[in-house]
Amino acid sequence: MIRISGPAILDLNTQNDLFAKQGVYTLHNFAAVVSAISAVFQWANANGIPVVSTRLHSASIADRGKTLVVGTPGSEGHKKLPGTILPRFVELPVDCGTDIPVQGFAGAQQFIFDLTDTDPFVSPRLDRLLSEAEADIWLVMGGPLELSVRMAVLGLLQRRQKVALIKDGFAERDAYEGEMALRQIESKNIEWLDAAEVPDRFAPKRRVLDPARKLRLGRGGMPVLVHRPMRGSTKYRMPR
Repeated sequence: MIRISGPAILDLNTQNDLFAKQGVYTLHNFAAVVSAISAVFQWANANGIPVVSTRLHSASIADRGKTLVVGTPGSEGHKKLPGTILPRFVELPVDCGTDIPVQGFAGAQQFIFDLTDTDPFVSPRLDRLLSEAEADIWLVMGGPLELSVRMAVLGLLQRRQKVALIKDGFAERDAYEGEMALRQIESKNIEWLDAAEVPDRFAPKRRVLDPARKLRLGRGGMPVLVHRPMRGSTKYRMPR
């Protein structure tokens, strides 16, 4: 089991075949969400947030009466978007095994899974990681909304994981199918965040000393917590 102290990111298929104009399976509103995705990655990089990424690898997707092959290895479409690969990453090729890195996120900040299906949970290895990783919450972004994003959100909830969807960080291929997927997701108990809200939402909480107390040096120079006396009260000194 992998314990994650704080949030983790599930980054779905942010690659050129989906999020670039010349892609094989270009998402129609990709240009509006790329900057938000980039901002979340910058925040993750600066704060050491664990990231699980998927990348379509020769995935066959039915589209308007045709079958498109998305993410051909070695092509530009298979490459992830600039800024979506962190300095410490591990690529996990297509595999039917269930083994995951023993060190977990202590060995790498980002795992990149190559998948042949738009359903992330078809991969036994990724299914195991998302099922066993104990993150406070999963921040989901990427695409397509009507396929990978919908399946990821529902799958995480089925595995009793907490989920937040980045509202300006996902894109769909088909507007109608995307709207139907969004309605299904909206009926679930998840959190909704703009990319700009993420840093404040997950900022470390500072501990503030009670103003009625203060520290003094005791014997041996050790600090001793002392309550400030209130009117009509007696001073209470913490026992050494």
